[in-house]
Amino acid sequence: MRVPSLARRLGSAALVLTLGVGLAACSDDSGSTDSSSSATDESTDDGTTTDDGADESEEPAEASLAELSADDFYPAVMDAMREAETFVFETTSGSAGQTQTMTGEARFGDDGVEMKASSTGAQAMEMILVGKAMYMKSPDLGTGDKWLKIDLSDPDSLFGMIGKATDPEVMFKAMEAPKKLELVGAEDVDGVETNHYRITLDPTQYLKAMEFPAAMADMLPDELVTEMWVDADDLPRKFTQTMEIPAAGGGKPTTTTTEGSYSDFGTDVEIEEPPTSQVTEQPGM
Repeated sequence: MRVPSLARRLGSAALVLTLGVGLAACSDDSGSTDSSSSATDESTDDGTTTDDGADESEEPAEASLAELSADDFYPAVMDAMREAETFVFETTSGSAGQTQTMTGEARFGDDGVEMKASSTGAQAMEMILVGKAMYMKSPDLGTGDKWLKIDLSDPDSLFGMIGKATDPEVMFKAMEAPKKLELVGAEDVDGVETNHYRITLDPTQYLKAMEFPAAMADMLPDELVTEMWVDADDLPRKFTQTMEIPAAGGGKPTTTTTEGSYSDFGTDVEIEEPPTSQVTEQPGM
């Protein structure tokens, strides 16, 4: 296995996961409040029911969009996503003329985000993330039909850093105080009304909160800017991000673009570890 190649890939995956899933945000906490009456219906002799004059055909009022402050932004989104528990996602990233699309489903668990995903394009792979273990299957790994198990519990390893990146509590701590939060306006995303936000982060604060090596700052631009669209229930629907990655030795920087969508919140998902017989902890050559 080409270890540097795998390390770069997983490092990228951590950044995308953190900025993609972690930057989920927006709308008013009061938006999801259920205002339906708790009065008990009483049956009448003719089979009809009464409910103190309420119209049974009336649907609950939909939550309305409301602007969140920078202080409320991430706590509100964290609460909303944990309440939803699950979601489906798709992200497309491009760099140096290569494009990769990843689709999958995720669930918030006690040990962080659990995920099952597959990607096509420049780096085709399958990935399962459960607890403190990541399972990967790819032609580049040299493991044939077996899943490569990677222990994420070591805090001093690159893989341990990825483990931190998948922990929602750590993730949102890194982003709880953006340098700037701007409401661009209300926009429709796949038939859902959303607020479009522009979020600016300080890379230094980000690395410190994530306990990543300070030297990684050389790999990041001076500011991290992400566009995020969030519905009236504080759930993310779409994000886009463009970054200029400085080149070593002062060369031409590399432009990376990532865009993604989130849907099917609260849907049933199946995320399980692969059978032991299909797992190896020894990468191929």
